[in-house]
Amino acid sequence: MKFFILMSAFFVLFSCKEEKKPEVSTQNTEAASSVFVRGKEMQLYKEGGKIQVGQSFLPLLTKIADDSLIKGKVSLISIVPSIDTPTCEAQTHILGEDKELKKDVFKVTISRDLPMAQKRFAEQAKLDNITYFSDFNLASFGKDSGLLIPESGLLARAVLVTDKEGIIQYLQVVPEITKLPDMKKAIEFANSLLTK
Repeated sequence: MKFFILMSAFFVLFSCKEEKKPEVSTQNTEAASSVFVRGKEMQLYKEGGKIQVGQSFLPLLTKIADDSLIKGKVSLISIVPSIDTPTCEAQTHILGEDKELKKDVFKVTISRDLPMAQKRFAEQAKLDNITYFSDFNLASFGKDSGLLIPESGLLARAVLVTDKEGIIQYLQVVPEITKLPDMKKAIEFANSLLTK
């Protein structure tokens, strides 16, 4: 129940109704450090792990999904606080609609939204070419990756690319979560792994 109260408070505080296109951030911060929400600093979960380039993504994924889904595939993984906010929606549309991203790249979105909310979003947005994973239950992915924001109960905004062995080769954790990650750079990186 506490999670749903926090989610409601988040939507009231952080949903922006203006039609302004979200800014793209080229900056990066570390997991298990801190991020900002419209300038307000929020600490990331520090008692678990810390996601970083060079580590296997598979142990983190098994907390919320079957890791066989990304084995043997180059994967572009988009992590968002909630798909029902404008910046998260924009990030998910880029993932699902970008014409430069090669078809062989496996596309994933992870959020703390309920699976039924993710399914509704995918149907309404016509973005069924993305696989959605939910960390709603225990926030185990968020805790083990250092991407959980305990104050809001949501995940920090990030994008990462794994190679065919499931090793993280690219990672951007966005310092200001109202800004988009550099999806263009992540897409170019994912495409480059297909030729290796």
